[in-house]
Amino acid sequence: MRNSWARYALKRYTLLRKWRELAKVVAKACKEVLGRECINVYVVGGAAEDRLTVLSDIDIAIIVGDPELKNIETIVAIKRKSEELGIPTEAPIDIKILTKNEFKELTEKGIYRNAVKIL
Repeated sequence: MRNSWARYALKRYTLLRKWRELAKVVAKACKEVLGRECINVYVVGGAAEDRLTVLSDIDIAIIVGDPELKNIETIVAIKRKSEELGIPTEAPIDIKILTKNEFKELTEKGIYRNAVKIL
């Protein structure tokens, strides 16, 4: 059991260290799925703050123009397209769909202390 956990942890951490590359694929998927409604894509959280651990995930904030796109169907569509574009299904990616105002508010409150713009 311990050996399988070590293998899992190593594989996960290897994926986490590729967060910029993975985020670029998610940004491309966002553009393909949403077109011009995909305004910006940022990496926030541990990856953006350089504090990844094996238990982290890659938090990706997608900024949309239409608040109606803030739903699970949009997230699933972007994840599926990301996988079609080469992201492994086990990649620890957490997509958040936000409006510009919501993103600004989270940034101003310090919830997103650092945001790395991908798109």
